[in-house]
Amino acid sequence: MKSCRAFTMIEALLVAGLIGLFASIVIPGLSNAALPIAAPVEAAIEADLRLARTEALARARAVEFVVGDGGTRWWIADAADPSTPVSNTLREFGRGTLHAMSGATIEVTNPFEVDPQQSNLHGSVIARFDALGTRDEGVVTITLRDKNGAAAGHWKLPAGRTRLASITGK
Repeated sequence: MKSCRAFTMIEALLVAGLIGLFASIVIPGLSNAALPIAAPVEAAIEADLRLARTEALARARAVEFVVGDGGTRWWIADAADPSTPVSNTLREFGRGTLHAMSGATIEVTNPFEVDPQQSNLHGSVIARFDALGTRDEGVVTITLRDKNGAAAGHWKLPAGRTRLASITGK
C-alpha cells in the first residue's frame, strides 16, 4: 500500500488564518501608499488654470486665479471682483478632491499686488487671463507644504502659460 501525503484540515485552516492575518495587516497599509501629495495638487492647480482661461473666453471678460490668505485655498474670480469665487471654483485643502491633504498650504512668490483700497481681497492673484484667454506675463513660484510644514512640491508658473514647471532641490 502506498501512503499518500496530504494536508489535514487543521493545517489548511491554520494556513488560511495566517494568510488572513497577514492580509489584514498589509492591505490597509497599501491603501495609504497613495501618490505623493504634490502630484494631485499640481494636477488640480493646472486644471484650474486651464478652467480660468476657459472662463475668460466664455465670459468675454478678464478673470483671475487667486490663492487665499494662509494658502489653504484657491479660486477663480472675475477680475472686477477677485474676492468672490466663480461658482464651483473654490478649492480647499481638506475638502472635496483635496480631502486627503488637510493641513497642507501653498506659498506664492511674486504674486500681483492688489490695491487694498480697491478690493477686500484676502489673497494673492497669481494669474490673470484677459477676455481672449491670454495669460499675463507674470512669473510666479508656488511651494506646496505638507501639514508638518515640509516642502512637498515646488513649481514655477512661466509667463503666458498654464502649465507648472517643476523646480527641484527645494
